Amino acid sequence: MRSILKILPLSLCLLLIESAGGLPCAAADAQKKTGLVMFIAHADVPPYYIRDPESAKNGILMDVLRAVTEPLGYAVTAWRLPDKRGWDMLEHGGVDVYASAREWVENPDRFLWTDPFMANEDVLLCLAGKPLAYAGPETLRGMTVACIKGFVYPTLEDHFGPGGIIRMDAPSPEAMLELLARGRADAVLVNRTEIQWILRTRRDLEPHRFRLGEPPVGTAPFRFVFPRNQGWEPLVAQFNRRLAAMRRDGSLKAILDRYR
Repeated sequence: MRSILKILPLSLCLLLIESAGGLPCAAADAQKKTGLVMFIAHADVPPYYIRDPESAKNGILMDVLRAVTEPLGYAVTAWRLPDKRGWDMLEHGGVDVYASAREWVENPDRFLWTDPFMANEDVLLCLAGKPLAYAGPETLRGMTVACIKGFVYPTLEDHFGPGGIIRMDAPSPEAMLELLARGRADAVLVNRTEIQWILRTRRDLEPHRFRLGEPPVGTAPFRFVFPRNQGWEPLVAQFNRRLAAMRRDGSLKAILDRYR
């Protein structure tokens, strides 16, 4: 490499050094980009992401991201990826942004996080004729609560098991509603935004049969997350200013209200 560099023009020398990893160019690349690639994990569901080419709406995540970044000169596209691969590409290159909560991520300071744009809430859903006033995990002692298989509920994890809350796993919110309707569960744990969308768009489920409980069992604020040390710091600062303006003028609330 040294002998080659002696006889090549400076511009080509720099190109070779960069391709060999000798000069960090990620920051410059980020500043030059006019497109953002957001990865969508397979677990993301409507209305967070709506995979419907016939619809003008792509879901909350895409709508908020576009509303914030398009006025800053960025076009947004989405790649649907397995969760683990998406996070790996976010950290090491390949995709630019994702939406999550700091509280769900191990060592979250590996990434850059925007200010929050919406609350993510786990709530109890009961039959309308059997309301449940939730006042903490002890409220559910001895009750059967349907949960999504594989999901972790930090507020309740230490209370599942003998003498505590009886956990019954189901593969989907619709399956949990069926368990509740048949009397096999006393309550189900659902994501507020997701269940509101399901009950709004699936009238066959007879939404009048169910009632959402208050307060939430757990909550974590959704943020957009960018790679660290790849030059995204200026955009994150601009992002937060735009987000604050959208809160003040009501445009952020208008986007969220479309899915409630």
